[in-house]
Order: sequence, then C-alpha cells, then structure tokens
Amino acid sequence: MNIEALPNLPLYADMAYINGNWKYYTMDRHRHGLLECNYIAEGSCVYEIGGVPYRLTKRNLILLDSSVLHKVIFNHEHPCTVMGMSLSFTNGSSPADMPRLQDLLSHAPELRGLLQSLDRALVFPDARALQGDVLRLAREYEGKRDAFYLNSMSYHLLSEIARLPQTAQSTVQAYVAKAQEYIREAFYLIRSNEQIAAYIGLNVTYLERIYKKATGRTLWESVTACRLAAAEELLAQPGIPINEIDNMIGFANRQTFYLQFRKKHGMSPSEFRKQRLQEKDAAGKVLV
Repeated sequence: MNIEALPNLPLYADMAYINGNWKYYTMDRHRHGLLECNYIAEGSCVYEIGGVPYRLTKRNLILLDSSVLHKVIFNHEHPCTVMGMSLSFTNGSSPADMPRLQDLLSHAPELRGLLQSLDRALVFPDARALQGDVLRLAREYEGKRDAFYLNSMSYHLLSEIARLPQTAQSTVQAYVAKAQEYIREAFYLIRSNEQIAAYIGLNVTYLERIYKKATGRTLWESVTACRLAAAEELLAQPGIPINEIDNMIGFANRQTFYLQFRKKHGMSPSEFRKQRLQEKDAAGKVLV
C-alpha cells in the first residue's frame, strides 16, 4: 500500500459486524473504503482478493486492502463465523475532528510498517488475543455507535494487529513474551494461571505447556519470583512494616510469603532486612 499517497484525513469505522454463522450467504466481487479486517471465530472460508485466493480457518485474521476487488466464498456444508470491521475516509455520521491517519502513522512506526507491507492482504495465523477487541467493536457498532469510541477502538485494533506475529513459530514466542510482560506488570494482582491465560486469550493448559518449554519454569514460579524480588526491594526500606509486605506483593497470606521467602534466601524476612541494613551501614562507614 502506498502510504504517502493516502490523505491526512480521519479514518472512520464505517462498519463492524459479526456475521452469525454464514453458511449459504454469497457475495459479488466488490470494493469499498480503505481497509477491512476480519477474524475467523469458527469454521473456514476463502477470501478472493484481486483474483488471489486466501484460505482462512479458525483463529486466522486477515487485513486487506478493501479498495481492491474482493469477495468471500463460504463452504455451504459448514457454517463460518466472521467478526470484523471496515475503515473508510468518509462517514457522514462521524465528526470531522477525529485523529487523522497520517498524523497517527507519524507516531506509530509499527502500524506504518504494517500498512506499507500490505499488498492485497496479510494473514495472521493466530489472532486469538484480539478476539475480544474485535467483538467489542462489533457490539458498539450494533448498539450505541459512539463515533469517538468506534474510531479510537479501530486505531487501537490496527496498532495491535501490527504487533501480531505472522508465523506459527513467532506466535508461540509472542505468547510467552506477553505472559512474561503481564506477570512482571501485574504479579501482585494475579490469583491463578487462568487469569494469565484469559488476559492473553489462550487455553490455560496450552499456555502452561509452551511457557514451561520456553522458559524452563512454570507460570506460577514466575509469579512467585516477581513477588519475592519485589519483597527484597521493600525489605530494604525500613519504613515499610514487614507484616504489610505479603499483602502488597500479592501473597494470599503471611505464612505462604514467609515460607517462600525462607526457601529462596534461607532466612526470614526480618533477618533479611536486618542483614541488608547492616550491610548498608557498613558500606556507609567505609565511604566515610
């Protein structure tokens, strides 16, 4: 796609939809707007874009240049559920002061690169992590159709698509990295492996398996490691009561915190704090 030739105008979500298990639906070749994005929630179908077939199945996401002639071909023996949206530079029902595309692209290099690489269409093998965003967009379009929400969600969705891996191998790496990032950021809030899997949009058993294979530790071992690292930092600050730290870092109770801490350090949290303070005091005396 020739990015430089695109006007600096707001890009509107002029349609968002859930097709409802289309089975017998047929369509003619057509073109519209600038972009179309579709996620295959169930079943399979074929997109014909500029005369080229793209075979899609469950969990695939396709981003296509909708100014190119295209149509969707459904298997009449099996239903297919497609969720998606289309984007255009014109929409009479939306205000004209929405963020403009070129302005957005100047601050979003990943999205700019995505659109520059778009020749007819791009297919992403596993976009489960975006299913919730696509669904929310479709529900908003069916309901309130708040222009600001629709368009901000559309820009958000495009930016998330730009971060999707495009191969099966990189998909696994991306899921593991996303789990690690979530654990680092939210370890004190996490209550179960299911919570981590739900955030990423994966089956928990599958996530546990690929995470252990990639990192050598379980999801919960990573959560515990982050909590204990945070505890070490808090214990180095004498003004923070030790009996409040377990709750601050997410442990279910004080006993679990003490057991895990002693298992790692061979001493209690209070002994650890005393040792750290003595080390700090000794270092201060040496500097003097």
